[in-house]
Amino acid sequence: MKNISILIKTSRPLSWILAPMVFLMGLLASGGELSFLSAIQGFLLAFPYCILLYGINDVYDYKSDMLNPRKNLVEGIILKPKHHQFVKKTSFFVALILILTSLLTFNATNLFGMVLLLFFSYFYSAPPLRFKVKPPLDSFANGILYFFAPFIIGFSFNDALVNIPIKVYLIAICVMGIHSFSTIMDYSVDKKIGDKTFSGMFGKRFASLFAFIAFIFALSFAGINTVMINYYLIFCSILFLIVSIFPSERLASVFFKLIFLGFIVTSIMFLI
Repeated sequence: MKNISILIKTSRPLSWILAPMVFLMGLLASGGELSFLSAIQGFLLAFPYCILLYGINDVYDYKSDMLNPRKNLVEGIILKPKHHQFVKKTSFFVALILILTSLLTFNATNLFGMVLLLFFSYFYSAPPLRFKVKPPLDSFANGILYFFAPFIIGFSFNDALVNIPIKVYLIAICVMGIHSFSTIMDYSVDKKIGDKTFSGMFGKRFASLFAFIAFIFALSFAGINTVMINYYLIFCSILFLIVSIFPSERLASVFFKLIFLGFIVTSIMFLI
């Protein structure tokens, strides 16, 4: 039971819904319907996948997490070294299961999306690549693992990679912007520990301004005909602009929570 508790805590329960929702967006955008295999993949992208994504992060971010006052059940725990090996082994097992389900689809697009997802999810935090401390690759990796890859996986059940709409790429850029903005919250901690992040290298104002430009660009060129999504893009753009003027870590933390909540609400309304 204790090991299960560790996995639940390190997997960030509030984030379990993210990848499955993006997966469903891709599935619906392709005109596909839920099948037994797609339902299995969607389920595995919830709690199991989050063990890998956040567990590996907690293993390799242990030193900085010790200094981070935001660490809790919602935003990540401080994973003690005695649990590191267990979490890593479980993460590798999850990755194996995900690859096997992808192989069972006999679908090159699905396999490409899954490999992309697992590659960036692992190496975002793990050496030798550790994209997290190589900006702007840190934000690029987040655009892939939080949106583009799970979207491709869902899309693959009824369409091919070459037919993905341009708006999907633009939304992935928006997710990169959200990540650049999120690094402002941990600016002081990352500076203290010596971790280079987007805001650490380019500054807090530019990190927020990049997010603002990404969202305005998507709003202008994505051709999104869903009013709720457009409102969400405008809402986030305003928050980014405010922080680019007043680059407060505390303010960025509050706004990031609003952005996260807005994404959940907008996604649910889109899927309904």
